[in-house]
Amino acid sequence: MAIARVVIVGSGNLSHALVSRWLNSPHIAQLTVLARSDRYRVKGWSAAAMERVTYDDVCLSEASIVVLSVKPKDAPAALDHIARVAPNLPVLLSVAAGISIATIRSILPHSGIVRTMPNICSQVGRSVTGVAFDSVLPSQRAMVLDLLHELGETTETPESLLDPMTALFGSGPAYVLVFLRSIVDTAIKFGLDKDIARQLALQMVLGTSELALAQSQDSLDHIVSRVVSPGGTTEAMLKVLESQGWQDIMESALYAAGERASQLGSLEPARGRA
Repeated sequence: MAIARVVIVGSGNLSHALVSRWLNSPHIAQLTVLARSDRYRVKGWSAAAMERVTYDDVCLSEASIVVLSVKPKDAPAALDHIARVAPNLPVLLSVAAGISIATIRSILPHSGIVRTMPNICSQVGRSVTGVAFDSVLPSQRAMVLDLLHELGETTETPESLLDPMTALFGSGPAYVLVFLRSIVDTAIKFGLDKDIARQLALQMVLGTSELALAQSQDSLDHIVSRVVSPGGTTEAMLKVLESQGWQDIMESALYAAGERASQLGSLEPARGRA
């Protein structure tokens, strides 16, 4: 079993999810978070996670895998800094939305490069993500896949699909949460207790997902039809959604997210320390 020395560059929300999941990973010999400020302290980091944070970039030169987990606008500066400190870095694993392998390769010409985009559900091992490899040795690939599988469902895919997958599945938890919020808010208006409404809504979505997984041989339309009774409550709800162009709204939102993912890689770079 491959054991990695992992440094996560950046201390934002996704970094928090990654370090929370990897704290006790059997695939990691040493886990470090390289931060440039102490803002992470107000974001709910546990004491154990905060113990992994450092401001000393010497950790970069000791890493077998560096995870680039910064905002896309900060990625060029962070990559420049990594290249100065660790020019022979074995593997750079990027979770920065929209930053292409070619961009990373131009700054780290001698490193194996992995591009992926897990979502915030990594924290509980339920992310879904595509991953693309470039000039990565078989042993390094195995090491990276071991780590990504701990975060959830991982699928190797062409890099050309990573921007739309970021829109669909990297941003996906927000779509589900906004949907849940609407249900909870409406349930409260109907008179349900807020905590009960939230718990019931969460269990409803969880149960629906488990049902669809268990019946993966059936189309989603077929599963929907099992819920709808002619003249019933579900039919009334679906008629409203259809009349309001629900499908068109969702497609427009997803396309907008995909276009933004493509644009992020071409943002004006911010130079400075990682």
